[in-house]
Amino acid sequence: MKKTITLLSAILLGVVSIATAQEQGKKASLNEDGTISVENSILPENYYTQKQTQVFDMLWRYGEPAHPNFKNSRGTTLADIDNDGVDEILYGIWNTLYALKGDGSVLWEKPVSGTILLPPTVVDLDGDGTLEIVLNTGGVPNAGRVYLMDNLGNDFAGWPLNFDNHWMINAPAVADLDGDGTLDIITGERVGSAQGFVHAVKMDGTPINANWPVEVAATPAFTPSIADMDNDGSLDVVIAASSAGMYIFDNQGQVFPGFPVFDPNVSYSYQSPMLADLDNDSDLEIIGSNHGNNPGFYVMEHDGNYRPGWPIATSEWTYSPSTVWDVDNDGTFEIFMSDRNTSGTPGVELPVVYGLDEAGNNLPNFPIEKYGGTEGVISIADVNNDEILDIIFPSVMTDAAGDGFIHAYNLDGSGEIAGFPLRPRGFTFLNGAVLGDVDNDGLLDLTANSYTLTFGGGVDSTFVNVYNLNVPYNPERIKRNGYKGDNTRDGFVEIEEIIGVTDFNTSSVLSIFPNPSEGILSFKIPEAMQNAKVKIFSIDGKIVFSEEANLEATNSYNLKHLNSGLYFVNISDGNKTFTAKWMKN
Repeated sequence: MKKTITLLSAILLGVVSIATAQEQGKKASLNEDGTISVENSILPENYYTQKQTQVFDMLWRYGEPAHPNFKNSRGTTLADIDNDGVDEILYGIWNTLYALKGDGSVLWEKPVSGTILLPPTVVDLDGDGTLEIVLNTGGVPNAGRVYLMDNLGNDFAGWPLNFDNHWMINAPAVADLDGDGTLDIITGERVGSAQGFVHAVKMDGTPINANWPVEVAATPAFTPSIADMDNDGSLDVVIAASSAGMYIFDNQGQVFPGFPVFDPNVSYSYQSPMLADLDNDSDLEIIGSNHGNNPGFYVMEHDGNYRPGWPIATSEWTYSPSTVWDVDNDGTFEIFMSDRNTSGTPGVELPVVYGLDEAGNNLPNFPIEKYGGTEGVISIADVNNDEILDIIFPSVMTDAAGDGFIHAYNLDGSGEIAGFPLRPRGFTFLNGAVLGDVDNDGLLDLTANSYTLTFGGGVDSTFVNVYNLNVPYNPERIKRNGYKGDNTRDGFVEIEEIIGVTDFNTSSVLSIFPNPSEGILSFKIPEAMQNAKVKIFSIDGKIVFSEEANLEATNSYNLKHLNSGLYFVNISDGNKTFTAKWMKN
């Protein structure tokens, strides 16, 4: 077992959660204005006591005072921002963005205008090998901005963007919307209950063309999702207005025919859909959830019609983001969504996490029934190293001592994994977990955020909690990680390619140097390539790295996070394809 490092005061860490019969816990729910309400809830007897469940090491916990009304939601961001081969943790607390090292120390912190509510988006926008950080702020009073920062937290010239101090709602997404080889930033602006805007801007802060921003007839409801919805070769933007329906815009800012799709009984806020080709017809579907008078889970075609078997009604509102992945590698997607469903009778378990096929049928072993619902981020990874994927999610509940829950269930139906739920201080409501190896010890770590709610009885706090799961770290076994599955937040998911080693014919025209290397992959190609897809395959044929970029004759990538072993490098622009073997020491 590893030594526990603690970064909080002794008074907070002295709280021990030992549930007894008929204890009174708390249940959180989200209000339409983004604030959180809490009600008392009688817990079942022996409801997840620490003695029963806590077998993992908490490596450390970092905490600061939280905003009194608005709490962080949807988790943290893991990214290697300093290019040392190890992920840092990026997390906003009130009006400060923190970059935390794997030992719990602060790499840097950056004060911002407004309140940080969702995790930052972190990606290499311009393909220079260094990550950029995109962050929205909002809250009340309004002082919202869109920030673009370098890996040290410094603002790029002309940033942050300020649209009349409006709340820049939800998180930004990034994609090459205009097709120029550099990623663009797509984000929402809240003007009022009956008006909002969606912006698509370049790295210099200017709109991608004269048609942006586009207007929607209510507050933008969720983080935009971006993909080629109708298979015409250009990316499109999917966004809902909270009370005014679902929109799809093409990259010229034109609304798709038949949109917006409006139902007065359906509202959207905070959920964020995924985009995927569920039926293999090359057009994409929108997969998500909604609240309102007809709450439920939906799959909507790019023409605005629901797929047969959808929507699926839920008993209560749900703010669950969807998670989509081909968990059994059969070439078809599975869909995972959740419900806040919690019985008023202690001990009575209700359906909470749903696993569905593309027709809306329950998967084997689903729904997961438990006491205490969830509306948070669902991650998919193998967290106990048994070669079977697991589903990781938070809870709406705390116990009587105020400790929350991070659950992990095996997808084979064998129930909750030994050692779970984890018990961070405070609510995990609306959040989730991200997986990685933040302390670079070769073992899998789980990072989750949480917060307290005192409602005037004291100062609220928010925390970053890091646990060692005591199994080997294998990034190939982490499939959907955190909010919207990855750090681009674009919401697009493709079937994972699995190919055999014999499918590769190595080519001498792709030169890798040095080979072997310690993790820096450098290669030469005969000529520059535009919009080339760079894919790295493991020995068993699974993609471990994928990026579309404009390549020069000589290029370099930092892949130090990959395990040692043999890999295959595949580069293609649709006309020319180069492949070669690469050995990472």
